[in-house]
Amino acid sequence: MTKAKDAGFLPLWIKSQKEIREKLAELVRLKKMNGTESELMKRMGEINEKVRTYNAICPTKMQRREIELESMEIQCVKWK
Repeated sequence: MTKAKDAGFLPLWIKSQKEIREKLAELVRLKKMNGTESELMKRMGEINEKVRTYNAICPTKMQRREIELESMEIQCVKWK
């Protein structure tokens, strides 16, 4: 009998975590390239929606704060 883990199955919250990590890294790059504040805020809102969904499905101890413009670089490191 094959275990789900052995078959390559990942829980939805792990997939969500990876997606948030990638989107957050893109957001940090955009900020470093002097992206407009409106574009940064739009993307940050989309990421925070994903963070809220992630927090609803992951184990309690794995929950994360929403992303903030002032600390996104630090938060990006914490998502790795």
